[in-house]
Amino acid sequence: MASDSSNFFRDNEDLLFQFEQGLKWEEIVELTENGYTLPDGPKNLDEARGFYDEVMDATGEFAAKEIAPRAARIDAKGTHLENGDVVFSEELDAVFAGLKELGLYGLSIPRELGGSNCPMALYFVAGELMARADVSVMTHFSFHGGIASAMQLYADKEGSTVYENGRIVKTRWEREIAEIAAGENFGCMVLTEPGAGSDLAAIRTTAEERDGKWYLNGEKIFITSGHGQYQFVLAKTEKEGGLKGLSLFLVPRRIERDGKQVDNVVVTKVEEKLGHHGSATCSLQYEDSVGELVGKRGQGFELMLLLMNSARIGVGFEAIGNAEAALRMARDYATERVTMGKPIAQHELVAEKLLDMEIWIRAMRALAFEAVNAVEISTKLELKLRNDPPADPDEKARLEQRQKRLTRRARRLTPLLKLITSEKSVEISRDAMQIFGGMGYIDETGAHKLLRDALVMPVYEGTTQIQALMATKDHLLWAVRDPGGFVRRAARARLLSRTASTPLARDVNRADAILHSTTETILLRIFGKKVRSEWEGGLRGKEPTQMGRYLARQFLRQWDVKADFSHGLLHAERLARILTDVAIGKILVRQAERFPERRQLAERFVRKMLLRVEATAREIEASDDSVFESIAAQQEKAETA
Repeated sequence: MASDSSNFFRDNEDLLFQFEQGLKWEEIVELTENGYTLPDGPKNLDEARGFYDEVMDATGEFAAKEIAPRAARIDAKGTHLENGDVVFSEELDAVFAGLKELGLYGLSIPRELGGSNCPMALYFVAGELMARADVSVMTHFSFHGGIASAMQLYADKEGSTVYENGRIVKTRWEREIAEIAAGENFGCMVLTEPGAGSDLAAIRTTAEERDGKWYLNGEKIFITSGHGQYQFVLAKTEKEGGLKGLSLFLVPRRIERDGKQVDNVVVTKVEEKLGHHGSATCSLQYEDSVGELVGKRGQGFELMLLLMNSARIGVGFEAIGNAEAALRMARDYATERVTMGKPIAQHELVAEKLLDMEIWIRAMRALAFEAVNAVEISTKLELKLRNDPPADPDEKARLEQRQKRLTRRARRLTPLLKLITSEKSVEISRDAMQIFGGMGYIDETGAHKLLRDALVMPVYEGTTQIQALMATKDHLLWAVRDPGGFVRRAARARLLSRTASTPLARDVNRADAILHSTTETILLRIFGKKVRSEWEGGLRGKEPTQMGRYLARQFLRQWDVKADFSHGLLHAERLARILTDVAIGKILVRQAERFPERRQLAERFVRKMLLRVEATAREIEASDDSVFESIAAQQEKAETA
């Protein structure tokens, strides 16, 4: 069922609200345009916003009129490998030619490098619009501007970019970035290997320096847009194991040798997948492939994580776009399909399901825009502080403090966004199929495509479990390392749950208080285990004064996440869902306080959110040691064998 909308941006009231009110435009544009001093840039906020609206209008129209009508054929035809090259369908080629004509590949690239110098927020919103039309298009599109932005970020971090009055006059990958902005090339991020997916420390691809050049050898699999010319590759360079032994390289897929273009990297396979048929997922072979080191040796994981975190924000918008398509398809069908004398949209069970789908999409979009604020502003503040810091030491200190605070917020929100949007996109697409009934299982409706496309989202760019572990570790470590701050926040949440001015504010603070109480429960179990371990390891024989000194100086500060946090990590997904629920609830309540028209959404979300938080907290409270006993039994069995 194709959409009859002519513009995926203008037909979405909630997206328009978040785009207009959910972003900190004044600060974002001020940083993006260097205080409106750039000679070829806008002279004020209104001029910039007017241009941004035009860009989103054009993108929304292109997604509705050019991508969505081709989505079924893109899905049916897919991509394939022919004589070592990835071949797109004529529909995909037409779409990407249109994107090139619109100039969207250079959306967030500086103007002096051939781009439009728009905030990254526009790049992410464009991703949602395209994903609503077809996720394959969105995915491949992301490896244009996303890779160019990574090049610029890496050059900035290593100090190889020269700025004058806010403009780039020299940067390491100037030619490559300009090529991507013009739509002449693209790239990919290359991590996964056979046996090394989430566990990147197990990477076996090596990079060796010989005669002043780096040569890579190894095999990579499941690489999205792996036929890209500019490949950021993670490889092992150091003898020491673990993530510190990894370095990052920029490896061109083709190079010139003896006057001819030859393969530097060989595409050996294009995967046949359940969904995302228009996105090429490649296997790559590196055999003495020439590459250049990015940053320093051993810095690979740290640098790749910057690209991965941006990709996770992108997946969040992608998942929202796919869910939006599923909701609209299901709602249109439910309005037209009549049973028992009325449209099924008016049957209570279906009406509730459609309402829940809509509430979740709007809630997740609010979280996504909040995450973008933190990512965009913290990244640009870091750039400003590095290249053009304020002369006033007080102002510099203020910006440094804000940058650190927003960086922490971006780190906190990113895994929560990736987790909830990818899981809910699957659930919402599945619900859409259910609303279609038997017709959802038939090809002509296209409902199953949205579910097939959604199923990979909880897996790629870091699984749901990885996101939950990241969020849980950070949350628990913060509580352990800053117990005073944790206790103060817990007390504040409990107080506001009784004294806040509105029932809505009291409910969201009640959920926050439950989060802190649940965290305390987990920490008590962790502390109990650690105390027993330390007691048996020698604490038993210490004098009281020695014991007190040890507890104050070492016990609360020296934590091994893997060894000490097992009782917390068991509940990582549960705790991460509570963290997500509370984070979204707070965002929606803040918006409702400023915009009365958002109150109904906040009330509906918080009402059910509080019930979910209470139930999940009870589940954590009631857990026992069954899982640990099972693991111990498996270990004993393996050792015996």
